[in-house]
Amino acid sequence: TTGTATQTQFDFTGLGGGNHIVYVMDAQGCFSEWNIDFPESVQIEATVAVDYCRDVTDASTNTVVVTVDDTLVDLNDIDYSLDGGVYQVSNTFTDVVPGSHYITVRHTNSCEKQFDFTVAQYDPLTISIADGELNQVVIATTGGSGDYDYTVTLPNGSMESIGSDESFYIYESGDYTVTVTDSNGCIASATAYFEYIDICITNYFTPNGDGQLDEWGPDCANQFPNLTYNIYDRYGRRVATLRKGQKWDGKYNGKELPTGDYWYVIELNDSHDDRSFVGHFTLYR
Repeated sequence: TTGTATQTQFDFTGLGGGNHIVYVMDAQGCFSEWNIDFPESVQIEATVAVDYCRDVTDASTNTVVVTVDDTLVDLNDIDYSLDGGVYQVSNTFTDVVPGSHYITVRHTNSCEKQFDFTVAQYDPLTISIADGELNQVVIATTGGSGDYDYTVTLPNGSMESIGSDESFYIYESGDYTVTVTDSNGCIASATAYFEYIDICITNYFTPNGDGQLDEWGPDCANQFPNLTYNIYDRYGRRVATLRKGQKWDGKYNGKELPTGDYWYVIELNDSHDDRSFVGHFTLYR
C-alpha cells in the first residue's frame, strides 16, 4: 500500500489468524520489517435448541439453549446475546416470545457469529380427569404439542400405559393419577378419587310384559365386553347361554318356564378382572 507524504497509519483487514510480517519501505528505499504477533483464528460453531419444557416443576414456557463446540474454542472466552440485547455468560434464555430470533456468540477477541432460530407458539400443557360412564375415567388435555401419551398410576401404586387413549376403566376404588407426556417431553398430571361400582345382579324378575323387570341379566358391566353367563333350572339343566348386553326372557326352546328359582354362573373373562359369580334368582309369573 502506497501512502501519502503525511500518512502514518495503514490498515490491513481480513487477515487470517497466526503471525504476520509487515514490510515498510520509505521514499529513499530504506527497508524494514516487523513480525506482528497475531492470535490464531477463532472458529465458532454452535447449535440452538428450543425446549418447550424441561421438567415437571419448570414454570417457563420455553428454554433456548446454545451449545458451542468446545473442541474449537474455550467456552470461558464466550458470551451470548439474544436479538442484539445485553451479552450474558449463560448460554440459556427462557420465556422467549414466539417468532424468529437470533443469538450472537461473541469471543473475547471481538469475533462474533450469529445463529438464527424460531420459537413456535406454545400453550402450557394441562390435564384434568373426570367420571365418564360407569367405572370410566375421561381425560381432558390441552396445550403442549397436541401429541399425547398417557400413564395411569393405580391406587396400589402400580403404573399402566394407555398410550393415546383418552379414557380408561377402573377396577377398584381409590386415588388415580394420570400423567400425560407430549412429543416435546412436557409433563403434566392430575389426581382424583374414583369409586368402583361392581356388576349389578338382581335377585328376581317378572316377565309379564309390563315393562318392569321383564328380562334377567347382569348390569353395570360395560367394561366387560367378553362377559358370558349361563342359567340353570332347579334340575341343573342349562336353559340359557348369553353374553354381555343380552337378557333372558324366561323361556327355554321358545316355551315359558314356570315360577321358581334359577341359578346363574357369570364369567367376566377380563384380563384385569377374571372373577366368576355364582348365585340364584327367582322368576315370578
